[in-house]
Formats: sequence, structure tokens, C-alpha cells
Amino acid sequence: MRLTLGSASRSADLERDDRGRWAYRPDIDGLRAVSILLVVSYHVWFGRVSGGVDVFLMLSAFFLTRGFLRRMTGPSPVSPLTHLLGMFRRLLPAAAVTLVGILAVVRVVYPPTAWRAVWEQTWASLAYVQNWLLAADAVDYYARTEIPSPLQHFWSMSVQGQAFVLWILLLALCQVVVRRRGLSPDRVVAVVFSAVFAVSFAYSVVHTATAQHSAYFDTGARLWEFAAGSLLVVALPHVRLAAGARAILGWMGLVGLLVLGAVLDVQGGFPGFLALWPILCAAAIVVSGSTDVRGAGPARLLASRPLQAVGRDAYALYLVHWPVLVTFLVLNERTEVGLVGGAGIVALSLVLARALTWAIDRPVRAWRRGDASPLAPVAVVTAAATVVVLPLGAWQVSTWAEQQAIAARAEALNPGAAVVRDPSLPEPPADAALLPLPTLLEEEWVQLENLCAGDWTPEEEILVGTCFEAPHVSRASRTIAVIGDSHAQQATGALLPVAEANGWGVVSLVKGGCSMGLDEPGLDEQCDDWRRAAIALVERVVPDAVLTVVTRSDAGEDDETLRPGIEHFLDRMGGAGIEVLAMRDNPRFAFDMYGCVIEADDPLTCAVPRSASLADHNPAGHLARPGVHLLDLTPWICPDDLCAGVIGNVAVYRDDNHLTRLYARTLGPSLAEQLTSRLD
Repeated sequence: MRLTLGSASRSADLERDDRGRWAYRPDIDGLRAVSILLVVSYHVWFGRVSGGVDVFLMLSAFFLTRGFLRRMTGPSPVSPLTHLLGMFRRLLPAAAVTLVGILAVVRVVYPPTAWRAVWEQTWASLAYVQNWLLAADAVDYYARTEIPSPLQHFWSMSVQGQAFVLWILLLALCQVVVRRRGLSPDRVVAVVFSAVFAVSFAYSVVHTATAQHSAYFDTGARLWEFAAGSLLVVALPHVRLAAGARAILGWMGLVGLLVLGAVLDVQGGFPGFLALWPILCAAAIVVSGSTDVRGAGPARLLASRPLQAVGRDAYALYLVHWPVLVTFLVLNERTEVGLVGGAGIVALSLVLARALTWAIDRPVRAWRRGDASPLAPVAVVTAAATVVVLPLGAWQVSTWAEQQAIAARAEALNPGAAVVRDPSLPEPPADAALLPLPTLLEEEWVQLENLCAGDWTPEEEILVGTCFEAPHVSRASRTIAVIGDSHAQQATGALLPVAEANGWGVVSLVKGGCSMGLDEPGLDEQCDDWRRAAIALVERVVPDAVLTVVTRSDAGEDDETLRPGIEHFLDRMGGAGIEVLAMRDNPRFAFDMYGCVIEADDPLTCAVPRSASLADHNPAGHLARPGVHLLDLTPWICPDDLCAGVIGNVAVYRDDNHLTRLYARTLGPSLAEQLTSRLD
């Protein structure tokens, strides 16, 4: 490839090529069609991502930059605010209709446990911040869910919306510099977006290598893909290729794009340097094409009627295909769709996309061309947002009112473990609501109110955000530190009412997946460092006792065992003169117990024998030594050796292995009987 910049002998060619970059390119519409078909096919049949979204991001910046650049030195430069409003006027109506449709489907056919996440993600999608919500969930141990979100695909549109705002600002700045300084628009744009490309690409490579799950949704790690589209606009007039070389380049790009998803783990390796593959492939296709579709390159294929038809509906197809796929999986309780099911999903998505384009997108485009009023885009954006806000807000408010009414009757109608301690208590009415409500399930993690302060202030960065304390710890007569993983965290629910009644302080040092079995592999690569720092903090403060879970139950064929290396932890505490409250683990299951009980006609059908998860005798009995006090709540979790999902009209578990906060709190009196005799 030979680049010629401003050669006088090539001036006529350059002028012709410069005019060519502004012309309509049917092959680029065809490239959009290929990209969306790759996205849909890989999502539906292979459960993978294809790199097609990366092409969309690049092309969106290509078109945005091209529109600005063309008018940068002319008599009618682009008005940044008007242009930005016009873009969202074009994008938001179809997205809003899709969001309302998803809300309706979720309300009718999805389990109530999915509602709250859908509410949150609808607000995030409407505000174009869905990617940041998913990035937080990607690194959040507590955000695990069995049901995929029908709104997850809105992450890329959020990234796109954020990039559009930044691009408008940068292009507006370029426009000011060009018009005031008389500089070349191409050179100014090239300098600005080369800098964006370099910084973002370096950040993307580093962030992907260290935290890929969050980097995937990070706008900063994606900006270089947009910058590549802007730089491509600048480069097009200067790329000089023979017809044969152009054709070869185009076919190589198209083939490379088609095989990408099968060759690379896009979801596990993007958006680092591997994402150069789809970007370079798309750039090769754009460079190879021209308004002449009769050449030997892929332009003729890409400009064909079928691909033009798909390209026309590409945005709408992206909007609808994912919720159709996820809804199919939810309704059929499957994880794969199969060949026939997948074909049906694709066919339905194409029909819905055509309808969405015809009914919403096309009229909005026509109105945009026919009404130049600056208030028109504001009215359209406001109306589109209102279409989503009203039903979503009404649904949440009505649900909140129901929750308040149920909570007011909870003490009498939802006694929980109290019915095990006192079998004479009356049975709750058959129509009494089961607690916790599905829409409040995410509030069932036990979380203390305040960050650790005073003596408990963490000195090591790794403990920040994992150390919390109840109010008035500094004035408490005794202090108990709960340390370990999420099972220790949920056990805190039983400890809190006992501590409140006795004036004790409670501190929690908890990290999901990081137990105090010092030889047990953690779910987080930072577990070993976190354990070391947490134990050091406890040894420095020396509370009256620490509470941790010392056994591990099993939902499969393995027996309940001691946590590997728990003896080393006990030795450390004994050496520091700290009493240990050694709690037995609660059962684990091979299925979502909460999901089972809310869907079952009779919750007892979900019950599992105690022996399926817990040993006949508490393995912690082998840990008996001075300063170690054994705690076992099994009789109130699995009464009569049966681990039921509902006791006293309270769901015992929030998922397949964690106690609910509400049920744990009803275990308080049972825990008090064991604690007071050991700490007196």
C-alpha cells in the first residue's frame, strides 16, 4: 500500500477520491447487514459474540465524523447541540418502544425475581449508562443470577451514546480550530483522534489483561474503536490501491470478519488488542469499496438487495433479537435453542425489526427531514423518554405500595423459625404473602450500616469496601467480628438481634468466596491477600470474639467437611487470645431453592433431606479446644432432618446456598441460646 499526501500530480485523483468519501456507499450498508447477521447468528446458535458490535461502533463514528468533516469549512458548519439532539431523536424512539415492549413481556411471562433487575436496567438503558451497570455486576460476587437479562445488549448502545456526546464535543472543538486558524480539517481531526486512539488503546490492553469482565463494558476501553472510524474517514482519500489489490484487500477483510467469532474468544478476550481484528477487517472492506459495485471486490455482494434490506433494519434487528432470544430461553427453561428454535427466533426477530423500522424509525426519519425546527428533536426525545418512564414508574410505585402493606403484617403472618421453636404457633393464612417478596430479593444480603472507623479503620487498600460495622461499636460492652465469606455474612443476620439485645457491637469483614479455610481456593484471585490483611486487622484490634463458618456443605456427592486450613485460622486466633465462634455451614442445593418455592404449588416439593448436603454429625466437633465455641443452627434450618425452602411463611434461602436475611434474623433466639452460654 502506498500513501500519497498532497502530490500535485495526483491532485485530480485526490479531488475525485475526496468527493467519493462523501458519496452514499451501499457496500457500507451491506457491511452493517453482515455485522448484525453475525451478531444475531452467534448469539442465537453459538452462545458467543462475533465482533460484529465492534464493527458497528467503528462505523457509527465513521458516519458521525464524515458528516462533521464535510461541513467543517463550508458556509453552514454543524451546530453541535442541534446535531447531538438530532442523533438521539433518531435513536431513542425505536429504543423506547423496544424497552416498553420488554417491560410488558417481563411483567407477563418472567418470574418476579427478574423484575427488579429489569427495572434497574431499563432506567440505565434509557439514560445510556447500561454498560456501567453491567460492568459493576461483572465484578460483583453478589450479582449472580440464573436468568439472563433481556436488556443486556443495550450496553453497546450506552457506550455508543456516551461516545457520541464526546465525539460531538471533540469535533466541535476541531471545527472551531479549523475555522479560526484556517488549518486543514483532515489534519486537525487526524491529530485529535490519533491521540484518542493511542490513549484508549493502551488503556484497553492493560484493563483487558487485568480485569477483562469489566473492561468489556468500559467506554474508555472502547473509544479507540470509535477513533478508528474517524481516522478512516481522514485516510480514505489518501489510500492509493490498484483495482486488483483493492479487491483482494476487501475479500480478506470480509473473510476475516466472518471467521472471527469461530477463531477467537471474543467475549473473553475483547476489547484489548484482539479487537483490532474486526476493526481492521471492516476498515479493509471500506477501503476496498467504491460507488462502482461492478468490480471484483466484495462491494457488489455487499450492495445486493438482500443485504441492503437487512442493513435497512440493522438497528431495529439489534434491538429486538436479544429479548426474543432470552424470552424463548426463559419460557422453555432451556439454555440452548437448537437449530429449529434458533431459526424461529431469527425469523421472528426479522419480522419485528421490519415492523419497528416501518412504524417508528422511518416516520421519525421523515419528520426529521421535513421539520427543521430546533424544538422538534427535543419534543421527540422527551416523548420517547416519557413512553418508558410512565409505565415503568407506575409499575414500581404499585409494587412498592404492595410491599409496604405486606411488611405491616409480617410479624404475625411470617414468623419464620419461631414456628420450629414453638410448634403451638398458629399456621399463617393460606393467602398470606411469602417473604421476602421476589422484587425485594436483592435486599436479602445482610449488610451492616457503616464503614469501619476508629480502631477498625482498614490500613490496607484491599480491605476497603469489605469492612463494615453496626452503630455504636466503640461504646459496646463486647465486640464480635464476623469474618469470612458470604455464608458468614448471612449468619450475621442471626447475630444482629442477639447483639442488639445485649448491647454488643458487630463488625463484619466479608469478601464473597473467601472463607477462613486458609488452604481453601478462593473464588477471587485476591482471596489470599484479603485473608492475610483481614486476619492482621483482627489481631491488631483484638475483639472479644470472631464468628466464622468452619465447615463446607455440599450439594453433590461429597460429604460436608471442615474448611481446608481452618485449623491454621484457629491457631492464629488462639495465639492472639481471641475467642472463636465456629459456626456450622447451612445446606447447599443443586438448584435455586427460592425459585423453586415461588413457582411450586406446594413448597414442600422442593424440600431436600438434610443428609443430601450435611453430614450426620457436625464435622466441627473435631475442632473442640479451649477458646473455640461450636455453633449449630441445623435443627432450626432443617427441622426433622428435612431442609425445606419455606418455614413459617418465610423463604429460608435466597438462591441455591445462601440464607435469606429475613429467615436468618428469625434464627436469632436460637443462636442466643448457644451464644450467651458460651460468652458469659
